[in-house]
Amino acid sequence: MPCPNYRRKRTISKAFRVSREESERIELLARAAGVTQQEYIMAKIEDREFTVVPDIRTYKMLRESMRQVYQELCRLRDCSAMDKRLIAKIELLSDLFVGIAGDVERGELEKEDSLIADMQRG
Repeated sequence: MPCPNYRRKRTISKAFRVSREESERIELLARAAGVTQQEYIMAKIEDREFTVVPDIRTYKMLRESMRQVYQELCRLRDCSAMDKRLIAKIELLSDLFVGIAGDVERGELEKEDSLIADMQRG
């Protein structure tokens, strides 16, 4: 049975609307951080940093999310048909994986991109 409002520490509700994609993003980030969505949102509002120590549940959640992205990518015949939602999810998951892995050696394409960007016209 829920406790009466007078016993609650937080008695005021704040609600806001988000798109499905924004909701999925908030949920994924909160689950990856190992906190509730409310804790995650409050930390971002207050510009607080928190250290994420990934556990087995975090890895399983990220693996399942990546599996869903992989299945969706396998269905595509033409990558130009990718919608913005899928691209955003791939970028988010990539950032999370790189963040967990720590210092990762840059890939060949990134090295080539930086070489091209550093070239000067003569």
